[in-house]
Amino acid sequence: MVSVAAGESNLVLGAAWGLTIDDVFVFVESLRRYYQGQAALLISGQRTEELTKYLRSRGVDPIFFDCPHWMVMHIQLARYVRYEELLHGADKAYNRVLLTDVSDVVFQGDPFANLPEGDLLCFLETPGRTIGQCEANSRWLGDIYGAEVVQKLKDYEISCSGTTIGSHAAILKYIHLLLREAKPDLMMPLRGFRGHDQGIHNYLLRTGALPEAQLIPNGRHVFTVGRTPINEIGQGPRGIIGIPGQPPCPIVHQYNYWVGVGAFVRAAYELAPVAPEAKS
Repeated sequence: MVSVAAGESNLVLGAAWGLTIDDVFVFVESLRRYYQGQAALLISGQRTEELTKYLRSRGVDPIFFDCPHWMVMHIQLARYVRYEELLHGADKAYNRVLLTDVSDVVFQGDPFANLPEGDLLCFLETPGRTIGQCEANSRWLGDIYGAEVVQKLKDYEISCSGTTIGSHAAILKYIHLLLREAKPDLMMPLRGFRGHDQGIHNYLLRTGALPEAQLIPNGRHVFTVGRTPINEIGQGPRGIIGIPGQPPCPIVHQYNYWVGVGAFVRAAYELAPVAPEAKS
């Protein structure tokens, strides 16, 4: 098993399984603009030589992960199995760990600077938008827990599982509880479908399984723009702004859900030639 070194440090951990250099370029280049600490991405061991070289050239550890071929869950949920292995195998505890999506995330600052207080930070989506108002979130929750649970939790605002930050111990607990809910008999009929990690994520948050979790409003440290009205998304020299008068969030998620916002980000990070592989 691959292990990662740790200490008084932080870790950015994401899944780039099935992605190309073009898919991860904005994520990696923006991350390295603001953060020089440890980062690792899960990738497939098949046909990824150029991606591997690129990640290593930018100081991002490529972690091979091919078990989704036989597992009964989509990579969005299966990734947590590998995350758990890596964190259990670390030499020492990390100070903070960021679990993050990759292809739709751009950084505007150090993801670990000026963090809100709390051992486990979970981030809300658009204010006022509830589980019951969202067909996808209702389905993800209902597929695993049934209609009665959807009805019980329908009035809660949605927390996005695409970005979660916590201490080493808190993240390990979070992953353990999440995977405990992903029972094979439940996941088998859902094989190939994505997003059920978010259903479990919201279930754990709203049923008291994660009492240490702090729910952070959208636009405070993480700006999840996917369902934010386009007229509420500011763009300018300071970057993408979610709350007028506030500094840019260091993490912007789902920026490519809006064509104009995606073009704004891509213009700032034009794809460059792949650098040669870094020497070990």
